[in-house]
Amino acid sequence: MKYLDYQLKNGIGFLYFNRPDKYNAFHKDLLIELADLLDRENQNKELRVLILSGKGKAFSSGVDLKALLDLKTVEQAREFALLLENTSEKIYHFSKPVIAAINGLALGGGFGYATAADIRIMAYEAQVGYPAVKLGAILPATCTIYLKNIIGEGQTKDLLLTGKMLGASKARDLGLVSYTAPQVELMSLAEDIAKQIMEAPSLALDYTKKTVAYFTRLEIEAAKLYAADNFAFLSQTEEWQKRMHAFANRNKK
Repeated sequence: MKYLDYQLKNGIGFLYFNRPDKYNAFHKDLLIELADLLDRENQNKELRVLILSGKGKAFSSGVDLKALLDLKTVEQAREFALLLENTSEKIYHFSKPVIAAINGLALGGGFGYATAADIRIMAYEAQVGYPAVKLGAILPATCTIYLKNIIGEGQTKDLLLTGKMLGASKARDLGLVSYTAPQVELMSLAEDIAKQIMEAPSLALDYTKKTVAYFTRLEIEAAKLYAADNFAFLSQTEEWQKRMHAFANRNKK
């Protein structure tokens, strides 16, 4: 694999976004690679719990700006939005429990993918946020729905409309994450939680997840195509292009 790193040890899968020089930003090839791995490992009976994290200083900074600037038509933008949505759903509906170990910066869809996990833990040094609105963009519908169902509509609007950043303590206070730990202890904590989960049989874990997710699944199906169309429309507006180019070139002056 080119953009992911994956190892399976004693029933626990360790999956890392692996573009550390780009803060593990998503582009089409990474998303396709991730979707394919999730499809394959979903059928792997040796896998009991999946831990998702990032290499380097970030969990994921979200969508790669270059990937967004390369979207030249509404249809291209819509296809990319649906790829984002569908891959996010593969995490959310994964048949084994998923733990997101947020090791560093997690922005936009990057943190959105963490909210698709069943349990989130966060390093003291990490920060999370949703800056999409400041770039003239919107968060994928699936990620928006996960967030709303975790912290409620009011807090979701606060985070999405302001684009503000949160440290580990505030994220835990809001219920965005369940556990916090020093960076050096993060993966050890994730393994401890995974081992506790593995005390239960796989079938019971799978059906517990399905029961909890039932109404969220219906909500996602109703919203994602509409949201993909909105994303596609915004991607071709003058304001989007202006803000994206300005942000991409911020360090070149």
